[in-house]
Amino acid sequence: MPLEVAIIGGGIAGLTLAAALQHNPNLRVNIYERATELKEIGAVIGLAPNALRTLEKIGVADVLTDAVGWRNPNGIPMTFAHYKTGEVISRDFFRNVPDRRHHFARMHRARLQQGLLKHVAPHVIHLGKKVASVAAHRDQGATVTFSDGSTINTDVVIGADGIKSKVRQSFVPNHTLSWTGDVVFRTVFNYSLVEDIPNLPQNSTHFTNGLDFFFATRAGSDQYAVTATFIVDPRTDHQYSETDWNKSASVDTLRERYASWNSLVLAIIDRIPWVRSYTNIAGRVLDQWSFEDRVTLLGDAAHTHGGAFAAGAALAIDDAYALSLAFEEVFPSSGGIVPQKSVPDQLLRVFDLYEAVRKPHSSKLLAIVEAHRRNNLSQLAKRRSGHGETDEEFRKRYTARMDATWLAEHDVEATFRKHVEVGNVAGKGNSATVEEKITTVPGKVIVEITEAEVHVPARATL
Repeated sequence: MPLEVAIIGGGIAGLTLAAALQHNPNLRVNIYERATELKEIGAVIGLAPNALRTLEKIGVADVLTDAVGWRNPNGIPMTFAHYKTGEVISRDFFRNVPDRRHHFARMHRARLQQGLLKHVAPHVIHLGKKVASVAAHRDQGATVTFSDGSTINTDVVIGADGIKSKVRQSFVPNHTLSWTGDVVFRTVFNYSLVEDIPNLPQNSTHFTNGLDFFFATRAGSDQYAVTATFIVDPRTDHQYSETDWNKSASVDTLRERYASWNSLVLAIIDRIPWVRSYTNIAGRVLDQWSFEDRVTLLGDAAHTHGGAFAAGAALAIDDAYALSLAFEEVFPSSGGIVPQKSVPDQLLRVFDLYEAVRKPHSSKLLAIVEAHRRNNLSQLAKRRSGHGETDEEFRKRYTARMDATWLAEHDVEATFRKHVEVGNVAGKGNSATVEEKITTVPGKVIVEITEAEVHVPARATL
């Protein structure tokens, strides 16, 4: 019989994995989603070249159109502008993205979800299934208990249930999430509301004063999006401590917070019809993602990075693809069904491959996020004491920003193939970890990375 794979969560991570696995006859995939309908409540997301290439590989190419995702006319992924003058102070660039369809694309999250749903059979999606707990035993499989009292027994559980994952909580109960100090306001609305604003940028632009942002962008062919983020001290500014992802907020808060910014920012704010807010949360790097050789984590459930670099969706998509490649490597579509007594050992190989490919990559990001967080809070304290950086220092710092090409143009399939090749040559398990050195200096994060080929040991069971 095929392996029963239960994906917990019908968001981007879960749907991408289901789309990637569904053609493997060795696997029978089902998605269990807590919502009673698949209605995306998010706002704009950005998909970097890595995610767009991955979606194309798994056959979800319909989301690569200009109608769905906005690509900057100037061919530059991001522009950073001075908060008062509006002048460009920094830009990101592509290094190796010759196909325009793979240029960084901004879109409403619902459009990506709808695109993925076209590639997942409706009958495998089970709605209204809120997880209460998950239990697993290496030799017996896994049991998922839902809040309505029902249960399922399955061979594999994939926790794709977000940053507050119940699957993760079942196996890492002491993992905590903490407020980063970021307060985020977001909205998406019809482009016609702003299209007559003089000199409105057609290229996605981050206006910034060094700590706070006002990000404005086209989203697909007919929408416009704003994400405004400002930092406060989570130890003292308790009025912003609400973490509800979808809390209704007032546009007047933006008018007050950005009153001293340039006239273009203020003109955009005046056209915003509605806005919602949330406070950003993040957690530490997990020691392991997989448990009892029956359960593993995916996307935000695995790496609670809190949306940094606008990379959450792209990371989830590449996680899903790497896990699907690991399943295909161990349970190839062209091969026969593996005897049930061999399943735990085979799943150990799947999860080892998956973690070896993805965990160093996301751990690097989490280390950078934490370093940025410490720097930002230090900068905020200095600013509030009257000793913040000068305008010249701020401009200089942004000129020396980190190059994030390692993240935006990461080739997950090439990384996977390398790990498989090294693991096969070594004749033992899987290989390669990334050793990182993260250091900070005032206003800057320095990351040194060396890659070392080492054996990845079997993870501890809980």
